[in-house]
Amino acid sequence: MIGKIKEAIQGRLYRRCIEEYERELRCQTDPYLLWIRENEKGSQKEEREGQYPEIGIVYMQNCGRNFSLSGVDKKYILFVSKNGRIAPNAFGEITQYFETHQDVNVVYTDEDTWMLELDKVRRKDLEDDESTHRIFPWTKPEWSPDTLFSFLYFGNIFAVRREACLGIEWLGDGDYRKNVYDFALKATEDGRQPGHIEKILFHSYEKGGNRIAIEERLMHRTDLIGVGEEYDDIRENALARRGLHGRMAVDEQTGISYPVYEVPEKPLVSIVIPSKDNPDVLRQCIRSVYAHTDYSNFEIVVVDNGSAEGVRGELENFRKECPFTYLYQPMDFNFSHMCNVGVEESKGEYILLLNDDMEVIEDFWLTRMVGQASLKHVGSVGAKLLYPNSTMIQHAGVNNTVSGPGHKLKQLDDSVSYYYGRNRLVYDMIGVTGACLMIRRECYLAMGGLYEGLAVAYNDVDLCFRLYSKGLYNVQRNDVVLYHHESLSRGDDLKDERKRKRLNDEKRLLYKRHPKLYRHDPFLGILLNNGEPEYSCGWLEQYELFPVFDVADERMIAESGKLPAPENMNQAILIVVEDCGKEEFSKAVTENGHKTKTYYLVKGWAYVPGADNARYQFKILLVNGSGKVWELPVQKRYRKDVAAILPDETNVALAGFCNWIVEGTLPPDTYALWMTAKDGCSRQRLYRSMEKTLTIE
Repeated sequence: MIGKIKEAIQGRLYRRCIEEYERELRCQTDPYLLWIRENEKGSQKEEREGQYPEIGIVYMQNCGRNFSLSGVDKKYILFVSKNGRIAPNAFGEITQYFETHQDVNVVYTDEDTWMLELDKVRRKDLEDDESTHRIFPWTKPEWSPDTLFSFLYFGNIFAVRREACLGIEWLGDGDYRKNVYDFALKATEDGRQPGHIEKILFHSYEKGGNRIAIEERLMHRTDLIGVGEEYDDIRENALARRGLHGRMAVDEQTGISYPVYEVPEKPLVSIVIPSKDNPDVLRQCIRSVYAHTDYSNFEIVVVDNGSAEGVRGELENFRKECPFTYLYQPMDFNFSHMCNVGVEESKGEYILLLNDDMEVIEDFWLTRMVGQASLKHVGSVGAKLLYPNSTMIQHAGVNNTVSGPGHKLKQLDDSVSYYYGRNRLVYDMIGVTGACLMIRRECYLAMGGLYEGLAVAYNDVDLCFRLYSKGLYNVQRNDVVLYHHESLSRGDDLKDERKRKRLNDEKRLLYKRHPKLYRHDPFLGILLNNGEPEYSCGWLEQYELFPVFDVADERMIAESGKLPAPENMNQAILIVVEDCGKEEFSKAVTENGHKTKTYYLVKGWAYVPGADNARYQFKILLVNGSGKVWELPVQKRYRKDVAAILPDETNVALAGFCNWIVEGTLPPDTYALWMTAKDGCSRQRLYRSMEKTLTIE
């Protein structure tokens, strides 16, 4: 009888462990669901009818030929699509934003998709737990004038101050989409920047057979308001209103229209190319410029930091075929200094920085880049780069992710569109690559050129960060395409230990110079700000999402006596430590007047071989020099890679751990790191040294 009771108790304990494991696993394999739960707690309270009488709802589908703002007698007008639902807290958030931002007349918000059953919309589909329906968040950038000129990136929800917009002439077309897009362009031409509420306040309905099919369709969708030549009259009228010379050009293959800004005086463009000991590559680059450039007023300046004498002779002879200025100055490689030298010796009103391993393939490339760079609000202009003779993306703009500056969509196929046309449309971005970067000379000089303290990497990003900080926009022209023979000139940094260290050192210097942009990209949104190549909601730790402020540690580090004697330990745990040390950037960051605190990170994975790991609760133990122990509950993390390499182990998908310790939580000391695992179904406790130490200052 006692055995049966014990077995029943253990059975209940085991089921509880499994339920908790499966619940946590589901959350961590659906990062957006976890984000909803962690960030919308208490914020989704249903607002009472009439609680915000100053807001009037206008469905975009009703904005036809005879619509008039004068017919909506409300202080604020909320434009939304009929094909979706407004979040319960939207009215309060929008009202509060307008009241606290008196200089803003237009505001837009983030949104997501509410997944519906294919071919029928039952009431249950609309009333079910939202965690079974909400997918595919659309995080909007901060005000992006060039992106709006590409399409209505406000999406399915935006609001305006009625009084400020009453004087706007309504287009009066039979197609409501044209009317709404024309209105959005006109409403943002008053010199005031629209606002952005970084909260999900609308859920757009989408039918589909399953989630994968729906997300695949949404990822590649291009039938967006504003996309296509049917909107060209609207854009060309906007150009005229803004006093700009230009026209719209249609890509016949995709049907997407692009603005071509005209610079009537055709100013000189100086193409600056740093190069050393790459004569074949450089010749290909320069020949392609001469063969595929319909903008005739350009000069080429090659800066050579010490090629071999034979190479130098080859290039001197090559100048007879393709003229260029050849600056031969032996020096250590410093990309920034070489570019600055080239700019100093050039004469152009516009500067184009170009790698020697680039290949021009379209005649109009320079015309479109010069035109874009001529706009007063623009800082730098970049092009889309593909791997040679392929449709594989190498670069489609710089994203400032939690892992550092990176190129999303890298090595994906450019034959399809991704995430609201991120590789198709003209987008404002935090940065563009210096492999092909256009900028007005006056702008380049005002920034002091490239920062020569960043000799190899991130100098282009640093320039773009500085332009952004001055209120200028870095624009990615995805209609301008070049081939990039990447890494031919100096190799792949990540495959060389010395180069990898240099890359990390330069990244640290970049963020030391721009602490406010550490882990922050105002044109991307926090949900997409992971280091993965896809534009998708990825797993982010809390320390990555938000700065660590001067608050008590929520993970509750507790004193726990001494470690057992070695002969009493079962050391069956296997541990891999991937990161163990002090965070370097957070002290420089401030937010809302509060200075952040440094934290210490311990990250890796661990499991008990031959056991069901769902049964175990793991803790990190920190042992000081006198043997005193503090314990810290492990933050379990989903590790698909670990599960893949351990197919014979049970429930190891949550074998990852990632813990951070805020400075001031523990007394300064050097701590030996251990891990303990307690069986939730028995009294068994395991121990294992991580063979690492952590010095708390």
